[in-house]
Amino acid sequence: MKLTKLLFLLIIALLLGVSCSDNDDPSDYQTYDVTVKLVYPSDYESVENVTVTLVNTGNNTTYEDSTNVSGEATFSVPVGIYQATVTDKRSVSGSSVVLNGMANISVGTDWVATTPVELSLTASKAGSVVIKELYAGGCQKDDGSGKFQRDPYVILYNNSENEISLENMALGIALPYGMTTSNKYYGTDGKLSYEAENWIPAGDAIWHFKNTVSIPAGEEIVIALQNAVDNTVTYSNSINFANAEYYCTYDVSGQYKNTTYYPSPSEVIPTDHYLSSTVYGIANAWPLSVNSPAFFIFSTEGTTPAAYAANVANQQNYPGTTQVVIKVPVEWVVDAVEVKGQGVDGYKRLTSTVDAGYVTMISGVGYSIYRNVDREATEAIEENSGKLVYNYSLGTTSEQEGSTDPSGIDAEASIKKGARIVYKDTNNSTNDFHQRSRASLKD
Repeated sequence: MKLTKLLFLLIIALLLGVSCSDNDDPSDYQTYDVTVKLVYPSDYESVENVTVTLVNTGNNTTYEDSTNVSGEATFSVPVGIYQATVTDKRSVSGSSVVLNGMANISVGTDWVATTPVELSLTASKAGSVVIKELYAGGCQKDDGSGKFQRDPYVILYNNSENEISLENMALGIALPYGMTTSNKYYGTDGKLSYEAENWIPAGDAIWHFKNTVSIPAGEEIVIALQNAVDNTVTYSNSINFANAEYYCTYDVSGQYKNTTYYPSPSEVIPTDHYLSSTVYGIANAWPLSVNSPAFFIFSTEGTTPAAYAANVANQQNYPGTTQVVIKVPVEWVVDAVEVKGQGVDGYKRLTSTVDAGYVTMISGVGYSIYRNVDREATEAIEENSGKLVYNYSLGTTSEQEGSTDPSGIDAEASIKKGARIVYKDTNNSTNDFHQRSRASLKD
């Protein structure tokens, strides 16, 4: 019995000795400094507080650190093979941009800590500001005597997952202002003369933000394009713009002083919500069509909208006339919608790279042009469960050339229940928009 017990203790001791020797590796306890330096594309600068993650591929141990002003993050890790990853989200020219990078790092006992590991990032657009709704046709007067068409508005929506700055963002309208058959930009070849040159014409003036404005992800701003007052006092079918969250086009220092279009805005709208104008034409009000506007938003690069529009080198006359336009580079266009009137057989003004289609609008009856819902993307958001409202009923398919949202989702009703809507954005108004039988601000 004593011998058996002695052998048992000896075996235990041997096992313990083997166990200790297996782990007796100094490198398991020694750590090495690893500095990861982010290398951005030439158009981007490094910033602080970007999270860099290292994952040990052997045991999945995770380390995180934030970059300094030089774009460097430093870790203290043991020997191992690591995967370094980083995602930096930016707002650039009205679009949400994601910069991603990944690299493998092998840390051995011969690691030299003085040499940073460079991690190259690539940029891609993740989403952008879109025109959610354009209301331009006006409504019926209460006494049935005609139309009131001085209450247009546009809603800009952040369709991305990141907050987006509207710095250097501007509003423009293309010539001719209505979709007519007398478009002087068409050549004998049946093509727009400016298409090959990659620009589109913005007529008479542009409007731009005079202060720094940002739109959080999934949120919007309303811009009254004329009569930024409570128009329902006079015309019950019209729009009430007396809202402190709204913006408006109103510039007393500029040329647009026609009070029929621009009375003093409602006093509840803050003055820093007034957009500024840069006028290079001869009109006394922005000539937004009430039947078939070609409306777009763009963001200048390397200059401000005001400076670009005021530079005569960027201007030209509409062929055969004294009407002045500025040449807006196609790559600056953030979003656009081309509208044609009911029964109008005209020619497109926006090039196919900007907007490959158009949507019909019946003027003067309170209809608006509203963006369709991207059903698949919207339903994929987990937080939308139980919040989406279906059986959309505000389309106008019963009208001549009418349309509706094929997704079947009632966006406004869903938003009121707390849903986050993702709108369709294919750069084709035929696919992306429909005619809504009631402007959403009347809901």
